[in-house]
Amino acid sequence: MKLLHLLAILAIFFIKTYHARQYFICNPEIMIPWTLFPIKGPLPAPEIRCRYYISPDKFKIPLKYNKNENAYYGAISIGTPPVQMNVQFDTGSSSLWVHSTLCDSPACPKNRTRYYDHNSSETYQKYEKENESSTLWYGSGSVNGIWSRDTISMNGYKVNNQRFLEPTDMSEQISNGAYDGIMGLNYNPERDSFNILSKYCEEQEMHGNGFSFYLTKNESDENGGELWLCGSDKYDYNYQLEGKMKYVNEVKSSTGLSWTIPVEKVSITSGYGDKRYTEIIATNNTALVATGSSFIHGPEEHVTAIKRSIESILSTMQDPRSNLHQLPNITFTMGGEDYVLTAQDYITEYDDADVTIGLSKTNTPSPSEWVLGAVFLRKYYTVFDTYFHRIGFAEI
Repeated sequence: MKLLHLLAILAIFFIKTYHARQYFICNPEIMIPWTLFPIKGPLPAPEIRCRYYISPDKFKIPLKYNKNENAYYGAISIGTPPVQMNVQFDTGSSSLWVHSTLCDSPACPKNRTRYYDHNSSETYQKYEKENESSTLWYGSGSVNGIWSRDTISMNGYKVNNQRFLEPTDMSEQISNGAYDGIMGLNYNPERDSFNILSKYCEEQEMHGNGFSFYLTKNESDENGGELWLCGSDKYDYNYQLEGKMKYVNEVKSSTGLSWTIPVEKVSITSGYGDKRYTEIIATNNTALVATGSSFIHGPEEHVTAIKRSIESILSTMQDPRSNLHQLPNITFTMGGEDYVLTAQDYITEYDDADVTIGLSKTNTPSPSEWVLGAVFLRKYYTVFDTYFHRIGFAEI
């Protein structure tokens, strides 16, 4: 009887202290004793511990894959009543814009079904500096417009009074895109666009505003993967325990989080068996990890050298699809780890007599030599850690 009484007291104590224990487990400011988290292996990062204890569904944004553009989109809502928009979540830029009824130039799309109309939104606010205009530049073109404020919703949770751009003009390539806008996840101290995530995570009482991407390898699957907000998901948690997650610290920048990391070297490995040889293409570079980019971009001379090696072998093949194993591997060495792309990774499309190599020269000025887009990210689950200023990779 005494044993049952003791067990009942312990059960009540556990129930009443569960939320307190969860807080200490999740709080990145407090390093709890390992005994409170008795799992083999190193203690995962705070936001990952949070993710494991809290239902992840409300932090998950499904991504759709568009094969024609080799790009990924997810849903947000804007205004009151909310209007759903499919946007690119782009770590290579720092602002939010969505298609607007203000766009009236010849380049603006004429056949879209979704637009933001601030005259129909109860929560729209003029920007403090009324009619201030800006131009946002991307690798595929530019968007020009005026700043506004309104409510942004993700998974039903709102971020109020958020600044974003309403386009009045845009480049033709962007105009023809399947997406309804772009949400930048990079950091710009002069704009508060990045606060979309930080405000969202704070309101959900999550003690970290990092995020992670899983992009599917199955290019015929409409379900293109997932974006996890306010930390990481079960994939990252399992990768941590298995020792698969490797981190690379960001290049220090005066502007804060840049999602740019050092690249010790870029190399290609050709041949097979005992006759394999490696050629170093570049050393001591940097790379922007850009979720809004379709391909891998790099300096023209380096990209040309890599493609020349690939194309020289392709020219001898009658059936490339059946002989991809004969093509070189491309390796990015970052943080002392080798991240290898095989032909199955960097060949993005097959034709009767040709293939598309997911590698191109950088076509806009960039603070980094390389841009690692979807071709790279489909192979590696990627964590953008805002707390420790680093990016984590684990092979999917």
